[in-house]
Amino acid sequence: MKISAGAIRVLEFERIAEGFQTLGEPARLRILQALTADCRSVSDIVVQVGLPQPLVSHHLRILRDRGFARAERRGAFTFY
Repeated sequence: MKISAGAIRVLEFERIAEGFQTLGEPARLRILQALTADCRSVSDIVVQVGLPQPLVSHHLRILRDRGFARAERRGAFTFY
C-alpha cells in the first residue's frame, strides 16, 4: 500500500496540531519552564509550580507521552 504525499502532509499536520494542543495548557508550560534549568523530581516540580502532586503527575505523563519530557528513575523517585 502506497501512501500519497497529501496523506503524509495530513499526518504531519495532525502531529503538529497535537503538539500545539499539548502546549496549549498553561500548567504544562509552567512545568516545562521548571524543567529547563535542571533535571527535577516530581516533588521539586510540585513546589516550583504550586500545583497539587496528582495534577503535576498527570501533566508530566502527557508531556512524556508526547515527547516533551523524559523520565528517569532514581531509586524510589522519578526525575524529569
